[in-house]
Amino acid sequence: MIIDDIMTDKITLHGLGFVQVQLPGNQRIHVWHPDLPRRSCFEHSAIHNHRFGFRSIVLVGEQINIPVEVIPNEAGSHILYLHEGARTANGGRPWVPDGRVDLVEHVPDSIMAGRHYHVRPYDYHRTAAGGNGQVATLLTKIHAGYYGAHSSCAVDVEPDADFDRFQWAPSRLWEVVSAVLTGGVA
Repeated sequence: MIIDDIMTDKITLHGLGFVQVQLPGNQRIHVWHPDLPRRSCFEHSAIHNHRFGFRSIVLVGEQINIPVEVIPNEAGSHILYLHEGARTANGGRPWVPDGRVDLVEHVPDSIMAGRHYHVRPYDYHRTAAGGNGQVATLLTKIHAGYYGAHSSCAVDVEPDADFDRFQWAPSRLWEVVSAVLTGGVA
């Protein structure tokens, strides 16, 4: 099991529709913009967990965090995919099927700029950019776990294991980050 090959690129796309900027001290800036590419299965695979807990403060916009309950069910509506192993050439991790489940979304929490929220390791959730779709958050990792994270994907949908985190040049990604952080146009 390889889960410690940290993403070394300072700025990349993420298949969930945001730019990820690596910072020192187990921190990242995540920036959502409606024009950013997402993995092709996004609408069927946005529910996920993390192998680490985190605290995220919203810097710009409105972030919506939706906690999700995962119920094991051999005839469930979704398949969980474990993300362990070395990163692929496109910057992601393998999608390894790891059981069928049903998913129950709980009450969404709307977090406005200046507020923060916490997610514990291995708790399932999904996020959505509120308002105009432009959001920036500062995430601080805490409480790292020992095995990989999971994503879900609807049973009849092929997961986009080949999403290319490097399909946009860093200069283009920095333009999006700058525009969202300053209220400009990307």
